[in-house]
Amino acid sequence: MKGLTGAAVLVATTLAASACGGYQVSSQTPASTSSTVSAGTVSSTGLILDGRVRCTATVSTTVQAGDALGLTFAVRNVSDRPVKVPLAYASWFVMKAADGTTYDTRVLLRNELGPVIFPTTIPPGTTKTVSGIGKDLRVRWQGPLQITPGCEKTALPVLGVGVTSPGSPPDDRTAVADVVAASGHLLDHCRPEQAGVAVQGQIESPDGNAPPMSATCSVSLQPEGRFVVAQALIVSPPDLGEVRVDQPYEQLSVHHAASYEAVAWEFVVTRDGATSVAATEGDATKAADHMAPDWSWTSSGAQGHPGGSRCGGRGSSGGGWAGPTVEFVSVCPA
Repeated sequence: MKGLTGAAVLVATTLAASACGGYQVSSQTPASTSSTVSAGTVSSTGLILDGRVRCTATVSTTVQAGDALGLTFAVRNVSDRPVKVPLAYASWFVMKAADGTTYDTRVLLRNELGPVIFPTTIPPGTTKTVSGIGKDLRVRWQGPLQITPGCEKTALPVLGVGVTSPGSPPDDRTAVADVVAASGHLLDHCRPEQAGVAVQGQIESPDGNAPPMSATCSVSLQPEGRFVVAQALIVSPPDLGEVRVDQPYEQLSVHHAASYEAVAWEFVVTRDGATSVAATEGDATKAADHMAPDWSWTSSGAQGHPGGSRCGGRGSSGGGWAGPTVEFVSVCPA
């Protein structure tokens, strides 16, 4: 069983309260909220915790495709007494793209129990900043984006964010080649060349201590105006069957009874190359007295030393923007 990573961590603490009873979002923007625009940024603010704390969300007015959204939250104690604020799960946001796609940071772990995190005591007149929730989501949708930040039960005024890009890659073949180049050698021996055309090959262990996995690899492309969103998919065994990647949360849907490994890795591709924006992994193995090594992968290659889990059962790990976890199920019985 693997731990939660990436986008799962992004919302794990956000949803800790909702998993145990839940916050219900206010259906109307309260009169105690407001929005402001300054050079390069836009902010919205509102009072929470019975007016004792002011919560302010700030984001750049434009962001480049593939970069972090960069939304930050600041909570300030405007009362004359210390206030305990659940900083880890007090803030959330909903992003709506120009095509109607909606990304809600409260969704991913709606049925999960998050960790117990104690509130932070904020003295009078003191401000605490919460930045993690907005730094892990990479922008992969055409603008303008409509961001609805929220603090506790209060939805703040909507923030508008434009999306820029240096321009699209010259053609699909170049886009696929850029994705392969940005895969950190993961696709060196299972190398797609045409969009939507799967190839068979092998995924090799970085240290050679696990047998290579026979796999089918593909890259699909989705134009998004001045950039392209590319979805790389690796499945082992090669005849795994139907594997679906559900958007916008990069979640795998696999219907297979036997051992398998499936990796989805999403990129934004411009004329400057491919940038990793999201990834996920799912696996299943038959019980055996072996440890299946798993590696964290980025565009720079396999990172550090492998973790591992004993053969037997199902697991998943993913949602990280930097790259997937790859588990070498080839050490387990087929």
